[in-house]
Amino acid sequence: MPITVAWSGACLCGYIILIQILALNVAGAPLRWGFVGCGRITNDFAAVIVALPATEHQVYAFASRNISRADDYACRFGATKSYASYEALAKDPNVDVVYIGTINPTHYEISKLMLANNKHVLCEKPLTLTKAHGDEILRIAEQKKLFFQEAILTRFFPATIRMLNLAKNATGEIRLVTAYLGQNSATSLRHVRKQLGGGSVKDRGGYVLQHALAVFGNDLPDKISAVGQLNNESVDSMAAIELQWKGGRMASLGFSLITAVMPAEANIYGSSATIKMPDTFARPTAVQLTNSANTTIENYPLPTVLDHRTFIANAAGMIYEAQEVRRCILAGLLESPLLTHKDSLTILAIQDEVLKQIGVSYDSLYANGVFVGSSLEPELQAPALSPVTCYNTFSH
Repeated sequence: MPITVAWSGACLCGYIILIQILALNVAGAPLRWGFVGCGRITNDFAAVIVALPATEHQVYAFASRNISRADDYACRFGATKSYASYEALAKDPNVDVVYIGTINPTHYEISKLMLANNKHVLCEKPLTLTKAHGDEILRIAEQKKLFFQEAILTRFFPATIRMLNLAKNATGEIRLVTAYLGQNSATSLRHVRKQLGGGSVKDRGGYVLQHALAVFGNDLPDKISAVGQLNNESVDSMAAIELQWKGGRMASLGFSLITAVMPAEANIYGSSATIKMPDTFARPTAVQLTNSANTTIENYPLPTVLDHRTFIANAAGMIYEAQEVRRCILAGLLESPLLTHKDSLTILAIQDEVLKQIGVSYDSLYANGVFVGSSLEPELQAPALSPVTCYNTFSH
């Protein structure tokens, strides 16, 4: 039978390293967060921020092109201000760091707006729809000495950090990495419409690609092979990717928006052992190591129970991401060592090539760098929550 181990700081000297990386026992005023977009993912991240110590993080402002939505979110999460435009939030001198939770094609333009106004940025994945746009954003951030992070939350989970430690020290020579992620999202507009930056490569591909790069390093593969199926809007409904690096190292990856739920597993196959992320590997809470002697499962429970309703699985794990942002900003870092700018750019470069091979382009969505692809609200997926009675008066 597998051996199950529950990891805690008391029983595990190696876990002290994780605590040093992820906990924020550092001096400084609370980070004042501004939130751009009021959809489901913003709801979940705001729920995490209010669960953290008020001495470290503050939900300060929400911006939406629908002011009633911004007011509603400000009420739910105790924010001080709400804005009817992203520009107004960008110009608020009291906002320290901005979380961007709008639809994919708007990330480029909004990121540039926030950087131009000297805000640190945590931008939801994908960073952008093209590597050229990603290069530009990160170049601006580095020139202005501002912290910028793509929000691939997987990299900040303790289970992921432990997985990488085992991959380095307990598997022998790693030869193959696999990862698959999919469920039927065919009725979700932001997933299936080109005008909204839809497609499996940009929605789920980032999770599986980061897994391969975490193990093999963030250099471009020597060979990228992809196949995909397109919908009637000419965006990918599902795709499969094979990556090859020098030395015979390979990754086999797949993701889908039109199949039933795939087992959200990721595996690392070494010469002497196999590592498996046996649950939702994008937001993992366990690591399984199998060698010739036995199978060991190490569990990493989520850090807290959130007071607010959330939508994504294991949303409480976004706490690790928020903690890392604070740690890096207070340390004067421009990127996190857990997910570097090069990591993000390599993911974008692979996605560019995959989309080229399967016949998808987002060029028509932009004119002179401005998103023109849709007149629809950039904050689709506003959560269907019960109305809140609010007695606060917000400053606009």
